[in-house]
Amino acid sequence: MATCDFSISMNYRFSNSLLYEREQAIKANQHYTERWGATNIQRFDTDSPDDLVMQRQDVDLLLTINGTTYRVSEKFRDKDYNDLYIEVFSKYPQTVGWLQSGSADAIVYFTPKAVYWITHKTLKDFCLSKLFPAIAPNWYEEIFINQQTFLSKTIYIDKVKIPIKIIQAHNFEGVAWHTIGVSISFDVLQTFQVKLKKFELT
Repeated sequence: MATCDFSISMNYRFSNSLLYEREQAIKANQHYTERWGATNIQRFDTDSPDDLVMQRQDVDLLLTINGTTYRVSEKFRDKDYNDLYIEVFSKYPQTVGWLQSGSADAIVYFTPKAVYWITHKTLKDFCLSKLFPAIAPNWYEEIFINQQTFLSKTIYIDKVKIPIKIIQAHNFEGVAWHTIGVSISFDVLQTFQVKLKKFELT
C-alpha cells in the first residue's frame, strides 16, 4: 500500500494514492530485478477476488530472491525524513493499521533516493511490546478531535527519550475516514533491534 506524505497533504483521495503506487511499481520492479537479482515478481494489484485477499493481508507482491520467496508489503513515500511511518489505525478508531493486520515477511519502503528493507516480525514485536504502549491513547483522540495533521510528542522507552510524530490523514472516496499513525526514526528502530537495511538508489 502506498504511503503518501501526510505531513504536507492533509486531505487526499485513496484512489489517487493507489494510482501513485501503481505508477511506482514499474520503477520498483526494475530495482528488484537489476539491483537485488529477483527472479520472480508476482503482484496482487488487479483487484480480483484473489488479489484482494492478499491486499487485505497487506501483501502487495511475492518477491523471489536467491531462491527464497518473500511476502512483501510495499510502501512509497515522496520524501525521505529518515523515519518510518507506521499506520496504527487505518480507520480511526475501529480498524487497526497494516502493522497489526498484515502478514508480510518484509516491508520494502521506497523514498526518492533510498529503499529500506525492514523485517516485519522485528518491527511488529517492537511496536506491540514497546512503542505502542508508550504512546498515550488520548494523543490519538486529540489529533482526531482537533482535525490536525500531526502532533510532535516525546515518549520514553526503557528510559530512552524518543521524539515521535502522530500523523493523521483525512481520506475521502465517497465517504470520509481518518488514518492515524506514528513516525519514528530509523536510528531509534535499529537501537531497539528492528532489523532493517538501507540501499541507496541511483
